[in-house]
Amino acid sequence: MSRDQTVCQYCGVSYLVLHEFKVMEEKIKAMEKEIKFYEGSIEREKGLQEELQSLYQDLERCRADGKSKTERITSLTMELKTKQDELKNVKEDLRYFQEEKEAAHKQSQVLRRELESIKEAVSSNLESWAALKEEIFQQIRTVSKEALTEIPKLNQKLAKSQRENECLQEKVKHLTLVADTVELKTQQLQTSLQQGSELQSRCHELQKETLESSIVFVVLTQRRFKAFGTYRGCAVPGMALSHQIGTVITMPPYAQYVISRLKQ
Repeated sequence: MSRDQTVCQYCGVSYLVLHEFKVMEEKIKAMEKEIKFYEGSIEREKGLQEELQSLYQDLERCRADGKSKTERITSLTMELKTKQDELKNVKEDLRYFQEEKEAAHKQSQVLRRELESIKEAVSSNLESWAALKEEIFQQIRTVSKEALTEIPKLNQKLAKSQRENECLQEKVKHLTLVADTVELKTQQLQTSLQQGSELQSRCHELQKETLESSIVFVVLTQRRFKAFGTYRGCAVPGMALSHQIGTVITMPPYAQYVISRLKQ
């Protein structure tokens, strides 16, 4: 029976407890009638009171027991609900596993068919491989015969190539020596050219120093003759000096320019 059939929907008390309460109330009413009936007797009244007290205690005990049973029923109801939820989850898991099982079965069927197909393909490939293997062995035998025929020729060519290689190595050594000699001579030539350039620069410096000394000498000589009044008013100082000393002096334009600057 469900809880709705065993518990009152208004007060929440079990029908069994209510029935016991009803029985106890009927007993109490009966006892009250008996008390009224025996109202004149003190001893009977005392006994009835004790019995009534006992009935009241029984009633309280029944009430407490009913409350405990109600709490127990509530606890069992909650536990039942929990178990129902767990059962529902188990059913869901069972359904999921059943679907997985069916999917795995279908996949196994597909894999089984694929395996059969692979076996057939492997068998066919093995047959093809056997034929191909025989063909390859035949080609290897043919190539081996050709190789045995070509090996002496290749050995002769190899020996010829080695001799040519040795000759080329000798030529390379000779050319290396020639190149080293040429490089040494080139270095010597560069050294000689550098020394010649240095000597040429030194010659230019000496020529310049000689020219400057000559210019200074000419200027000093002109000033000396001019001081003694023998200059004679010549337009070109160099010509006057040559007339006095009896020597022809030819001055370059650079010397004439320097003399003109000194006269100023």
